[in-house]
Amino acid sequence: MRISFFKGLAKIAGIVLVFAATISLSACSGDNGSDGINGADGKDGKNGKDAKEVNVDSLASAIRDEITGTLWDSLYAEPYVDTVYKILFDNAFSDAWMDSVREALIDSLKEADFDSMYAKLYDSVYADIYSQAAIRTLNAWTWSVKKDIYGAFANQYPLMYKDYINSKGEVLPVPVSITVKNTCENRTSFSEPEIPCRWKKITVKSWIDGFTDTASVTDFVNPDTTRIFAPSLKFNNKALAALTAPEQVQIQIRAYALENDHEILFYSSSEPSTIHPMQINGAEYVNVQNRSLWSAVWVTPNMDSITAIHKELEAKLPNGSVKAYQLYDGDESMTESSARLVKAVYEVLSAKGINYVNNTDAGSPGQKIKYPIEVLRTKQANCIEGTNLFASILESLGMHTVIVNIPGHAFLGWSTNEEDSNYNFLETTMAWGSKPSTFAAAYEKGMSTFTNEQEEDHFTDGSSEIILIENARAFGIRPNDIP
Repeated sequence: MRISFFKGLAKIAGIVLVFAATISLSACSGDNGSDGINGADGKDGKNGKDAKEVNVDSLASAIRDEITGTLWDSLYAEPYVDTVYKILFDNAFSDAWMDSVREALIDSLKEADFDSMYAKLYDSVYADIYSQAAIRTLNAWTWSVKKDIYGAFANQYPLMYKDYINSKGEVLPVPVSITVKNTCENRTSFSEPEIPCRWKKITVKSWIDGFTDTASVTDFVNPDTTRIFAPSLKFNNKALAALTAPEQVQIQIRAYALENDHEILFYSSSEPSTIHPMQINGAEYVNVQNRSLWSAVWVTPNMDSITAIHKELEAKLPNGSVKAYQLYDGDESMTESSARLVKAVYEVLSAKGINYVNNTDAGSPGQKIKYPIEVLRTKQANCIEGTNLFASILESLGMHTVIVNIPGHAFLGWSTNEEDSNYNFLETTMAWGSKPSTFAAAYEKGMSTFTNEQEEDHFTDGSSEIILIENARAFGIRPNDIP
């Protein structure tokens, strides 16, 4: 308002200067003559006895029009007008007629802009009263905020935490939710007017700047009831993939009452959280359904390098045919043909020059796990990272693959036949280094390790587990897209 005020002031000053210049020119047009400045009888001279008076009405009209068109938004109070006149007319014109011009200007402003001013005032007051009436029975508060958001699972939180109940037996939506209560007011006496009480239509919006679009959810809240609203945030994969360290963010939350298609804000909050890179195997809440299946997000059959790897496999298979569960010429069983396909994958990857990095904590909560495409780029892999790379390629070929997790280690398994649940196993770490082992040796090691775990009943007591990738996909767990 202050900027527009002084812009208008400059325009008015310009008008006054032009007017003053006109007066000055008319006074200096003669040279000691009848119109001269010193002419005794000059009619228009400064000291002339018959000099014309300044046309106050014309000046007031010009100034009034300029102020009305430019400064009305700034001139809602008379003190502004006083200030304008004092700046413009002090030491320029007499106080005798300044007051009359000021009053004339104010009267004109009232007449010219009364209708628009009244409409603005009416709309503003009515909207405020209407809004307050619409939301007076509503109250809201933040119900849940996930303080640590892990990029590996962020876009799948609605599935991971579907119907999740915390240790207190409370429904706890993730990553954010609010509670809205519609409390009806009761009369304290019959002399008071009855206050209408009805359901409210509510929209709750949420977003994280730089990481998500605005998510919204709309529902009804009946009288004297509460409802939890949990917008499902959709994270930008590129923004998540670009993270190399945890980043502090604010989760924005807004709640609106919907009245006649108008959104009336009644709750606003900004909640702190931390987003972690997509490589971190986050320590999610306890009691998450099928927690072990979520490691399947690191099995990425659609990664960029898959097509090139398929081309390399064609050169190692009969007739260049790359397909799961087909009987190759010369093989006597599907088990033999499946092993032939896995062997081709083993030989292609062992030629990549990938080095093994020992990490007994790999895969545990809070640990960093590179994605298969990152393994191919960095030429480094620990046991779980290498197993995920093998599993990604086999899944892309249509094979039923499993990941076997045992204390401090992981290795690969695959179904020998499309129709049964017989599995063979492979120690993937033996494919790495400058002198990788043969496929036969890695196969033998994988089979013996699995047999030992089975004999020790580790799969029964839960210390070891078998993760079927196809079960993860059937549950709805999707691979993460890593550019």
